[in-house]
Amino acid sequence: MILAYFSSNYATLLIISAIVVIIFVNKKYNIPATDLFFMEIALLLIITVFDNVQSLCENNDPCLMLDMEARVRLRNISAAISFILRPFVIMIEVLIIIPSEVKLKPLAAIPAVLNLMIYSTAFTGSKIAYTISEDNHFRRGPLGTAIFFSQLFYVVLLFIISVKYFRKLTSGKNAIVILVITQTAATAFLEYENLLTGYSNFVTALAILEYYIYLSVIYQEDMRNTITQKDIDLEKEKMLLLRNQIHPHFIYNSLSIIRSLAKRDSERAVNCIDNFSDYLKAHIGAIETDDLVPFEKELNNIKVYLDLVRADKTKKLEVLYDLKAADFTLPPLSLEPLVENAVNHGISREGGTITICSYETDGSYVITVADNGTARNSPSDDMPFHMGVGIENTRKRLELQCGGSLNMDMRSSGTTVTVTLPKAERVVMNEGTDSGR
Repeated sequence: MILAYFSSNYATLLIISAIVVIIFVNKKYNIPATDLFFMEIALLLIITVFDNVQSLCENNDPCLMLDMEARVRLRNISAAISFILRPFVIMIEVLIIIPSEVKLKPLAAIPAVLNLMIYSTAFTGSKIAYTISEDNHFRRGPLGTAIFFSQLFYVVLLFIISVKYFRKLTSGKNAIVILVITQTAATAFLEYENLLTGYSNFVTALAILEYYIYLSVIYQEDMRNTITQKDIDLEKEKMLLLRNQIHPHFIYNSLSIIRSLAKRDSERAVNCIDNFSDYLKAHIGAIETDDLVPFEKELNNIKVYLDLVRADKTKKLEVLYDLKAADFTLPPLSLEPLVENAVNHGISREGGTITICSYETDGSYVITVADNGTARNSPSDDMPFHMGVGIENTRKRLELQCGGSLNMDMRSSGTTVTVTLPKAERVVMNEGTDSGR
């Protein structure tokens, strides 16, 4: 019996094994609806078993060791189960492609359920679907075409949905859908007309394989497009960083201070030039790399910027550091914009204090940049308080490059900006960066 099963379903089982292997190989890509493909395979295997039982009963195979009445009864049960399950295999392919947000998605089960109701009557002896005579001959009943129409419905629906949701694809990819539909429809017609029988399971397995390949190609193309779009977005963020971080006003002011110092204090002028050079290198270097940088390097960039600010004696600035954690990495120039924002919008000309803190929790590293809000309390300062696209740009880069977040707490007494860097997210992203080198 087992030998007969493998002999009659050899080609079908080969294709099913190929599908399983391909799904296993693609496991790391997390192809959507993989579980549904396994459900299809399981249903098809069940169908092949009951089809084999039907064949043995029809041919009066001696291995069954049953009398004619028992053979007819067993064949009737096996046929009913097989006819009931077939539409569900194609229905699952339809469910795979229908987006989850479509509210009418459950309605796709109606044809398969109606077919189930019709062929279930065979268990009670009804002849509306089919009958198997006492001499073991099969005859289709008045509603016996239900299975063909339900399968045809799903084939047409599969084509419509594929064209609707994947109409932007090249004709080469859509040709796979047309091939699946043509093969399925042709086989159903030949089975209906009794011109060619015994190939339903083989064609069904082939259609599952072809459709899985079709969806895998689409998914991998979507992944490539997503990665490409992220690269484009990252390049845009870099340009925004360059434009928003290297402020012409600050450059002009720094050059003016250097020019003034050159006349009266050459040593300070040289130090100021060195700081200015480091400032420009840090900003331009951030545009040329996607790598995270050590916190100490970012802190050094902040100190270079603050030294340039202090070179302007008209602005009294005090900076306090409370660093309880420093052994971590973060996107380049993700903290300096926060300090610049505090200097430009939080500290008035009369002076103020900026406090930079860092500490570690169980799941993240946290950095805060706070000012005492003297600019906001100054009625003569009409500069917008803590505004500018630089902060939003920094927030996006933190999220994109290390899964971090940025929160701003603005009060009359000052503003505190908190940056949170999840440890787990940073480990995953760093591993991805290392593997791509």
